[in-house]
Amino acid sequence: MFHCAALLAIIVVVAGCAEVGGKWTPVSGGSGSALNTVVATAETVPVASQGDAADDPAIWVDGRNPSRSLIIGTDKRLGLNLYDLEGRLLQSLADGQLNNVDLRDGFILEGQRAVLVAATNRSDRTILLYVLDPLAQRLIRIEDAIVTGFDEPYGLCMYASPAGEHFVFASDAGSGRFRQWRLRAVGGRIIAERVREFIVGTQAEGCVADDELEQLYVAEEDRALWKYSAAPAGGRRRIAVDRVNGSNGLVADIEGVALWRGRNGRGYIVVSNQGANNYAVYRREDGNAFVGLFEVATDAARGIDGTSETDGLDVTSAAVGPAYPDGLLVVQDGRNEPAGQRQNFKLVSWRAVAAALRLAAQD
Repeated sequence: MFHCAALLAIIVVVAGCAEVGGKWTPVSGGSGSALNTVVATAETVPVASQGDAADDPAIWVDGRNPSRSLIIGTDKRLGLNLYDLEGRLLQSLADGQLNNVDLRDGFILEGQRAVLVAATNRSDRTILLYVLDPLAQRLIRIEDAIVTGFDEPYGLCMYASPAGEHFVFASDAGSGRFRQWRLRAVGGRIIAERVREFIVGTQAEGCVADDELEQLYVAEEDRALWKYSAAPAGGRRRIAVDRVNGSNGLVADIEGVALWRGRNGRGYIVVSNQGANNYAVYRREDGNAFVGLFEVATDAARGIDGTSETDGLDVTSAAVGPAYPDGLLVVQDGRNEPAGQRQNFKLVSWRAVAAALRLAAQD
């Protein structure tokens, strides 16, 4: 565990890490509820813990050397794991029952740009904070933890506003309660100020913030995918993007939520449709039109099994090496095959998803 002041010697400024994309758009109004199939390109080594353990990933994009981009994944019985794009384990931190994880680049820590990572910790009901050292490919824990006041911290996502402020959202398991904190660096420490609270309704875990459009998507597991304002003054007003047991094929539970960010406000919202072992895709644009469903099937040639019962997921539109020219999707696999293997995460090329959903290149 390190105090922030001790990190300055190892925090590396990595410029140009913003995601880019926007090459794909549906040919037509969507593919209805028809199911499409993709396969994974790679998978991570299994987590150390047995049973229901792997949960939520976060992708960090190295803007200078995309092939050195990294994946952070939670082992909710142990802590955090750090992987490379081949799925190799680079670091494991036994820091508690960490459930969900997210990150944002560009957090200013004592005058330096840092990659800030946050994770909900059910062991002591806090949010743990880390700095990612890109050159050493290591996570460094910060001594400042956020006391949530929750019985069981659960879901988590981060938000960086257009004005440059950084926030973290977290939910309480069971109650459907969300809280939002503003994060500031003061005198070598990170201070969290609670700025907002709202109740989704019932249990909600997956969430993602659209920094550019100032929106927050939340998956209420057995009811709906909701869109809120991400601003601290956003209140409780929300719009239902889609509902469980509707015509598009969402079924309980809906879990992880991620954003594939395109240009000019375009892109896609990807949702783990856990109860159906597949994934739902919606437009990022106003109206959030439904695009279609896809599943990750077994690739016998590569020896990589398909996915099922996915909890968390993350996606980037940035090109992160030759295998992922249009972006990368990482999903948790709840039933890693062959039977008896511990859970892991699968890596899927966005180009495969675009082909499966019949997306065409944008201008």
